[in-house]
Amino acid sequence: MRAKNLVFVFLSLFCLNAARAREDIDSVIKKAASDITERCSAKAVLAIDDFESPAKKLTLYVREQLADAISEESRGMKIVTRERMGKIERELRFQNSGVVSEKTIVSAAERLGARYILFGKLEEYKNGCSLLVRMLDVKTGAYLFRRTYQFQYSQKAEQLLERSSSFKKTSFALFCEANKNSIESIAPAAGLSFDYAFCRKLSAGAKIAVSHDIHEKENKVFALETLAAARWYFASLSGEPVTGFFVEAQVGAVFLLVNSELCSKFDGGAGAGCRIAFGGFYLEPEIRFGYPYIFGAGIAAGMRF
Repeated sequence: MRAKNLVFVFLSLFCLNAARAREDIDSVIKKAASDITERCSAKAVLAIDDFESPAKKLTLYVREQLADAISEESRGMKIVTRERMGKIERELRFQNSGVVSEKTIVSAAERLGARYILFGKLEEYKNGCSLLVRMLDVKTGAYLFRRTYQFQYSQKAEQLLERSSSFKKTSFALFCEANKNSIESIAPAAGLSFDYAFCRKLSAGAKIAVSHDIHEKENKVFALETLAAARWYFASLSGEPVTGFFVEAQVGAVFLLVNSELCSKFDGGAGAGCRIAFGGFYLEPEIRFGYPYIFGAGIAAGMRF
C-alpha cells in the first residue's frame, strides 16, 4: 500500500511539473488579455504603452501580442498604437524637462482619447520570468488592474531575450549504479560520463562503467562497459535547455573479466531519467534496461559548461 502511495505522489508531482513547464510566454499573454477585457467596456479605447524588459525584441513582442490578443478577445475595443503614444510622450517629456512619470503616461493617453492605459514590466528570475501588468483609468488616475504572471523559460523566450545559443552544452559527471552484471545478485558499479548538446533537447555522449560481482563466491567477475549514448529531453521542469526528463539510447561493448579470462560482448539498451540543474552543477537519477546487464539504476553528479 505504501508503494502505491509513493507511485501516486510521484505521478502527481510529474503532472504538476509538466503543467508548469507548459506555462510559457504566449499562454501568459493570453491570460492577461482575457483578464484585461473582463474589466474594460467593449467599445472603450485602450492605449498600450511600453513593457519594460531586458531586451527590445521582447518588449516589442509582448506589446504587439497583447494588442492582438485583446482585440481578438474583446471584438470591438479600439487599441491606440505605440507609435501615436510615443509622439505625445516625447512632447510631454520636452515640456517637463525630460521627466517620465505615471502622470506623463496618463496625459499622453488622455490626449489620444483613451479610456484606459496599459503598461508594465518583464523581469527575469533564476528559473523563469514574470510579467507585471498594470492598467489605469485615465479619467480617475486609479488602478483598475494589477497582476503579475509567472512563466517558464522556453526556446521562444530565450530567442526574444537574444541569447538563445548561450546555454550550457557540455557536461561531465561521475556516477554510481547497481546493475545485474552479476551471476546471482546485484553488482555495484561506478563510472564516468560525458555529453554534448547539439540543440536544446538533443545531446550525444559516451559512458564508461566498471562493475564488480561482489556476491559471487567461486569466481572473480568484473565488467567494463563502454557505451555511446544519444539522449532526448522531452520535458524540462524549469524550461532551461538540456535539463529535465529524458530518454536515452545506448550502444557499445562490454568486456568481462572472469578469473583473469577476458571476453567481450555486444552491449546495448535504453534508459530514462531526469537532469536536475543547480546552476553549473547537476544531479541525475537514471534507470536503464538492456543486454547483457538486464537492468541498472543509479545517480550521477556533474558539472555543466
